[in-house]
Amino acid sequence: MNKNQPTKTVLCIPGKWAKRSEFLASIIDKNKDDFIFAGNILLNFKTNQGFEVQLCEPDTNMRQAFKLAGSVNQVSQNFLKEIEQHTMVAYLMADTGTPESAEAIAHAGSAILKAGGIGLKVESSGMAFEKDHWLSLTTNFEKVNLYEMYVLDSIGDEHGGVYSCGMHNLGLKDSIVYDKDFQEAVNLLSALGYYQLMENKSLAPGHTFGIAQDAPVFRLDEVSEQPNNGDDYFKNPYGMWFLERI
Repeated sequence: MNKNQPTKTVLCIPGKWAKRSEFLASIIDKNKDDFIFAGNILLNFKTNQGFEVQLCEPDTNMRQAFKLAGSVNQVSQNFLKEIEQHTMVAYLMADTGTPESAEAIAHAGSAILKAGGIGLKVESSGMAFEKDHWLSLTTNFEKVNLYEMYVLDSIGDEHGGVYSCGMHNLGLKDSIVYDKDFQEAVNLLSALGYYQLMENKSLAPGHTFGIAQDAPVFRLDEVSEQPNNGDDYFKNPYGMWFLERI
């Protein structure tokens, strides 16, 4: 995939709006001079950037979906009860594939949360957040927050591998490693993910990576068959790194 070609980020935000007009009024009331909702577009006044919104009927599976996706962030039972009582779901969508575009839709998601959203699930990585958690990450925004918001780096496969999912929201490759202690694998994937995001340096097959100067060194190669092949939300169109210990 061309580095400049966008991918799609989708945010799922359940709320207790009774009808579309209430959603529209809440966006205006809680985001004065920042966002407005017209047609199916949530418009950021400051940047003139629009985001597609689909308003849908409540989903009986929403609580279970947030429970599974919220395991890493340890969402509370009270939060899940609120999710169960939602009356409408807003799906927020935009082309992303750069840190800047991922930040932009993150703030748009916060606008919906301020307007009555209960919580937020990143459909394109499988992570869920309680309202205050997501708002804290956007209110006190730093580039490094994007990794926490979009990347799940603790997924195990049936072959003993541990891999990440969600780096495509930032326009970067995910990673996978085999035959390592689970937490060590997570630490390695996290370190490589943060490195890609923050250092903005090109990586290529054959390059090496280590967490510290005296830590084990791994050689990077490209994965031909990703664990999420065939899944439009989770497959990384930018590719995936395989880390092999030297």
